[in-house]
Amino acid sequence: MEIPLFPLPNLVLFPQVAVPLHIFEDRYKLMISRCIDQTDVFGLVLLRDGAEQESEETIHRVGVTARIVEVERLKDHRLNILCAGETRFRIVEFTGSLPYWTAEVELFEDPREEEEDVHDVYDEVSLLYRKAMDLTARVKEMEIPKLELPASPLALSYVVSYVLDLNAPTKQQLLEAISTNDRLNLLVKELRTQIEDLQQQLSRKGLAHKAGSNGDLGKPR
Repeated sequence: MEIPLFPLPNLVLFPQVAVPLHIFEDRYKLMISRCIDQTDVFGLVLLRDGAEQESEETIHRVGVTARIVEVERLKDHRLNILCAGETRFRIVEFTGSLPYWTAEVELFEDPREEEEDVHDVYDEVSLLYRKAMDLTARVKEMEIPKLELPASPLALSYVVSYVLDLNAPTKQQLLEAISTNDRLNLLVKELRTQIEDLQQQLSRKGLAHKAGSNGDLGKPR
């Protein structure tokens, strides 16, 4: 299938995840308007880290089809849209770049895996994610909204990959993982690293508070 492409820096979309976008460039206002009129999807793809311009060399070959589910029309034909990620794709061939990029793509999904094959790692990711969110709330001294975790291992792998505070190349690696089991195991590694970092932050914060409270040694008699 041929679809229009929307290359963006620092944003990786995942299936079963919604993302808001502000559309202000003329070429993408045209692209999105056509998608709205024809109820078509477009492909959201990541630009390579450090890329200064869009080209066949700087656009990642794996992205996600996005369907527009909400539209807010602004002045100068600018748009606020809410997009739902649907299916991953690989770019087979670029078919144009004017006024916006288009490509022939092939859709792909993780191979179906038996539930018991990923049951343990699903539980581990769920546990580590909740622990990371609890530590984050303690470090920031604020209440973090609780995320209702999906019951499906595949959906969990997508949702946590999207919401976790990771750099774009790491998220792209998670997007390109070819099995749910691989993606969940990558998330275990990333979550453990984040938990260790959060624990260190919390420890330093506790020491700083203790040192500050020791400043008053009492008045001399």
